[in-house]
Amino acid sequence: MCTAPGDDGPRAGPAVREEERTLRAGDGAALREFVAQPATGFRRGAVLIIHDVWGYTDFYKDLARRITGQGHAAVLVDFFGRQGDLPEPMRAPERTGSKPEAVARAVQRAQQLSDERFLADMQTAMDELRARGADRVASWGFCMGGRLAYAAGARVRGLAGTVGYYGFLQAEPGRLSPLQLANEIHIPVLAVFGGADPGIPADQIAAFADALNTDKEFVTYPGAPHGFLRYGTTDHKAAIDDALARTFRFFARVLTPPS
Repeated sequence: MCTAPGDDGPRAGPAVREEERTLRAGDGAALREFVAQPATGFRRGAVLIIHDVWGYTDFYKDLARRITGQGHAAVLVDFFGRQGDLPEPMRAPERTGSKPEAVARAVQRAQQLSDERFLADMQTAMDELRARGADRVASWGFCMGGRLAYAAGARVRGLAGTVGYYGFLQAEPGRLSPLQLANEIHIPVLAVFGGADPGIPADQIAAFADALNTDKEFVTYPGAPHGFLRYGTTDHKAAIDDALARTFRFFARVLTPPS
């Protein structure tokens, strides 16, 4: 799982400008969004973060701040806003993520968000960022959000690129499967996996890579588990450092307008 800063590593410093505001969805729902901007505001593009099954957590707010250190704005939308927060004791996955009750509650909440509703909200967030001055917007999703990042790459209009960290490639019935959507993805893709992730076997990764007919970069880190991105840890540090370096190079490329 993705864990909060302060529990396994140092926090990022505050962004030049950050705020929590409301995104008004197409059905009228009010969704929280955390917006972090560097000194250049939205002029060097923006990254839309797609959270995992644990939702709108401090880990992703901290990640947004780290993205601003690369010169891009970053936005975290609470895609579970209609379902509400988990009970207070379950909101820190670094302390509760191994407890079956917490996992069950998180998964139950996530199942209430349809892929169609997510895509509509993602399009709304994307359009709002463009209206606020971000000429180019990319997405970055994790776990469940990694799968949805690929779905967004296929179905959300205007994205400049998408990144999936250990995003599931097969989906349960009624959900969008990246393996089946691959021929609809025409934007650059960075796909990051852990070699010790039993939920995403190597044959699925190879099939997805083969099916994508677009600018693509795939990397699998031997021995790295699902959810290996953490702050300040010595476990899998080489994989974490390399993955982040690749990701920030990817954003620098896709968020820079062609000269």
